[in-house]
Amino acid sequence: MHRIGELAQHAGVTVRALHHYDELGLLTPSERTNGGHRLYGAADVERLYRLLALRNLGLSLEEIGPLLEAEGGLAETVRRHLARVEQQIDALTALQGRLERLLDGGHDTERLLEALEAMSMFEKYYTPEQLAHLEERRQQMGDDAIKAVENEWTELYAKLRAHREAGTDPADPAVQELSARAGELVRMFTGGDPGIEASLQRMYETEGSARVSRGMASPEDHEYLTKARQARLNQS
Repeated sequence: MHRIGELAQHAGVTVRALHHYDELGLLTPSERTNGGHRLYGAADVERLYRLLALRNLGLSLEEIGPLLEAEGGLAETVRRHLARVEQQIDALTALQGRLERLLDGGHDTERLLEALEAMSMFEKYYTPEQLAHLEERRQQMGDDAIKAVENEWTELYAKLRAHREAGTDPADPAVQELSARAGELVRMFTGGDPGIEASLQRMYETEGSARVSRGMASPEDHEYLTKARQARLNQS
C-alpha cells in the first residue's frame, strides 16, 4: 500500500491532483488508515496509470471517466498510449531529418528563420503520421530531386505569372499544361495521400500562398492557378 505522498512522487503528480481525482470519483483509494489517511493498492496504481495515460492522449477528465470503467482495461489503454508514443517518435524522426539538413546546409540566420517558419507551419497543419509520411517521401526522392522540384516550381509560377499578366484565359492549353504539371508536382510531394493534400490546402488557405511558397507565388498567382485547375475539371 502507498500513502498519497508516495504515490504522487512516483507518478509525478501533486497530492492536490490526487485529491481532485478522488473528489471526481476517478481514483478512490482502496483503504484508509485509522487516522483517515488515503492508502493506494496495486489496483489503484493501475487505475492511475490508465488515467494519466488517457490524459496524455489529450482527453478531458469528463471523457476519461467512462473509459476507466470500460472493458479492455489496462491492455487497451497501453495500446492507445503506445500508438501515441509511436506517433511522437515519427514526428521527432521527421524533425531530426530537418535539423540534420539544416546542419548540412549551413546555419546562417536566414536559413534558421526559414527552418523555424517551416517547422511551425508543418507541425500546425500536419498530423504526426502525415509528417512521418512526408519525411519518408523526402528520403525516397533525395535532396537533389527535391531541389530540382523547388526550382521547377519557381519556373512554373513565373510562367503562370506571365500568362496572368498577359490576360491569358486560364482554360488556354498552355496554361492547362502548366496546371497539369503543378498537379503532378503536388502528388510528388504528397505521394497521392488525400489527407496530406487536404492539410496542404488548409495551410494555403490559412497562411496564404506567399508565405507557404516562400515568396514563389503571390495570392494572384495562386488564384490564377486555382482557376486553371477549375477550368480543367470543367473540361473533363
